[in-house]
Amino acid sequence: MRKRNHVVPVRLNAKELRHLDGQVAKSGLSREEFLRSLILGAQLQTKPCEHHTELLRKIAGLCNNANQLAHVANGTGMAGEASVQEMLRISKETWRLVKEEW
Repeated sequence: MRKRNHVVPVRLNAKELRHLDGQVAKSGLSREEFLRSLILGAQLQTKPCEHHTELLRKIAGLCNNANQLAHVANGTGMAGEASVQEMLRISKETWRLVKEEW
């Protein structure tokens, strides 16, 4: 048996339907999920853009390199030039992505 067995028909004009479809597309939800969420009072957020995952991966790499550099520096008392340069390269690439795509 279905959990949701009540149907609520709603009539919209063309402008209202375009607006609804636009909001649904931004949310990444189906139309039904979107409307149920609104009814339940959820604070809906737009879905992340396509480059969001790549940017998060770059930032995670930067954090990982920073952690490795700190680990080496704590163990030896200094960090190698190659490690510092790699971290600078990743941070510049991440900053470039943020400026261009956000």
